[in-house]
Amino acid sequence: MTQTWSATERADLAQTLLAAGPGAPTLCAGWQTQHLAAHLVLRDRTPWRMSPGRLESVAATSADPQGYAALVAQVAEGPGRLSPGYWFSEQMNLLELFVHSEDVRRAGPDGARSTEIGPDYAKALWKQFRLFSRMLLRPAPVGVVLVVTDGPRVVARKPRSGAGTVVVTGELADVILFAFGRGTSTDLTFQGDDADVRALLARFPGPGGASSQA
Repeated sequence: MTQTWSATERADLAQTLLAAGPGAPTLCAGWQTQHLAAHLVLRDRTPWRMSPGRLESVAATSADPQGYAALVAQVAEGPGRLSPGYWFSEQMNLLELFVHSEDVRRAGPDGARSTEIGPDYAKALWKQFRLFSRMLLRPAPVGVVLVVTDGPRVVARKPRSGAGTVVVTGELADVILFAFGRGTSTDLTFQGDDADVRALLARFPGPGGASSQA
């Protein structure tokens, strides 16, 4: 099977999880690294068995270094041939893996950001993100235009009746994380009527706001 961007991101995520170790924080509220790894393995292998109880059970058996390393090895291995995620990896996994890599990096003690995103990878990320942005921003109470600094833009949400539009601008990784509910760990600018900006940030917290959800 041809190497894909999602395969590259998966390998990077596995290394990031190993480097962080079990018990490390993530941007997903209530999740440590073993919870995030358990979520990915269940999503890859038995999505029909995904539940809070099942996730906690898998995470609990992986809180020690040996169990955690075995779990991360399953993350690195990815879904089997019987899983749709194997055949439609870019569509199903690329953004998921990228966001979770940032969940681990940015929750670390130094708040590290992603390494520089090359132009080809940026195009691949944007291709998938553009498709999902309207679904992700659907709950927004105002119109939203997402703009990558010196790059592309997308109308992610048309304004509701009586509301205006807010333009959210930042680096690609930050724009993606904002749409996925991780805006508190980003560096973004918001342009629009003050009331519209406040309404958006009440639903999608930005830098300095409330903690994000998984």
